[in-house]
Amino acid sequence: MADSSEETKKGKKRVKRVNLTGSEATGDASPSEEIVGQDADRPAARPSFFAAGSVRYSDITVFLRQLIMLLEAGTPILRSLKALGKRSERHAVRGLINDIALFVEGGNALWQAFDRHPRYFDTVFVNLIKASEASGTLTTVLRRLVDYREERELLRKRVRGAMIYPILLVIACVAALFVITVFVVPVFADFFQRADLETPWGTELLINLSALIRVGWWVPIAVIAAILLVYYLWYIRNPVRRLAADYAKLKLPILGQIVHKNAIVEMCRTMSLMLRSGLSMMATLELTRNAIHNSAVAESLQAMRDSVEMGGGFEEPMRTSGVIPSVVIDMFVTGEEAGRVDQIAEQVADIYEEEVKIAVAGLGEALQPIFTIVVGVGVLALFIALFLPMITMIDQLGAGV
Repeated sequence: MADSSEETKKGKKRVKRVNLTGSEATGDASPSEEIVGQDADRPAARPSFFAAGSVRYSDITVFLRQLIMLLEAGTPILRSLKALGKRSERHAVRGLINDIALFVEGGNALWQAFDRHPRYFDTVFVNLIKASEASGTLTTVLRRLVDYREERELLRKRVRGAMIYPILLVIACVAALFVITVFVVPVFADFFQRADLETPWGTELLINLSALIRVGWWVPIAVIAAILLVYYLWYIRNPVRRLAADYAKLKLPILGQIVHKNAIVEMCRTMSLMLRSGLSMMATLELTRNAIHNSAVAESLQAMRDSVEMGGGFEEPMRTSGVIPSVVIDMFVTGEEAGRVDQIAEQVADIYEEEVKIAVAGLGEALQPIFTIVVGVGVLALFIALFLPMITMIDQLGAGV
């Protein structure tokens, strides 16, 4: 009996936890006291039910909306889950919902069923569901979560679209210059050789560059691909290098403003959601830090959490970070003094989301003259290099006549 008791104690999970009141504890804690950590052990989802990666972000949002409708109609949670598990059109979604239903049917809480699938339900989601079940506000929090997911996904698509636009322009310009260099320049080079024309150094440089590209066109592509692989697979995996890269993203011309404002929206929207749902400030700052993607902004949240833990306020760590705009700091300080941080965070998120929309809409107008100048200079250089020898030949023929 003693050995069995000892093995049971050793088998218990011991992780650092932040409870709903903001205090920290180590050791064994009841589920109602802990905020689930990102690195907490979770049972693996049953592979026979669904294939990993086949459930889309929008599928989860639709599932949650349907769950809200059933719960508001008075349907019990288990019956709602079983009904949705049969109703979904996609097999992978049905498997996911049925796995959640089976786990709830086994006497477990809904948040624990969601926590089994961290691929689809992140730490913020799980902890909000946990807090809402404890307070009896499940449908209210679910509705806020759905709105939050939709707003976040819409903004993410806008920002990605803003990033794709200049990339496509660069690809189009490079492709046009590549076609001219590889297919047009050799025709002129052959003509110059047959006509025995003396070509200037610029034309010779262009002809030699064209010959080099025709032979080793794959070299620049391989170099770019290698740089991207090194960046994504090695560089940003180190926290220090990732932090430096995220700081650099905020300083990029034109695009950096969009990335910066999007990070502020993400931070404020998440903080507002969790505070309005009843989580403590300590838990909110901890979970928000883990939820946002830009580590430079996340580091400022860690400094804010440390300050609050020691009895301080927001202002000093926010101003020291250098990544939070002054107007946002002033609004947060006002909200902290008035006890309305959740409302202030929501207002900041709304304001900066509008600014992101305006910046994305104006991105094309800002980049168009830059690319026009670049392409114009390239075309002018090609024209001079290719047609100057022909103009010289025509002048010589005219002088000979």
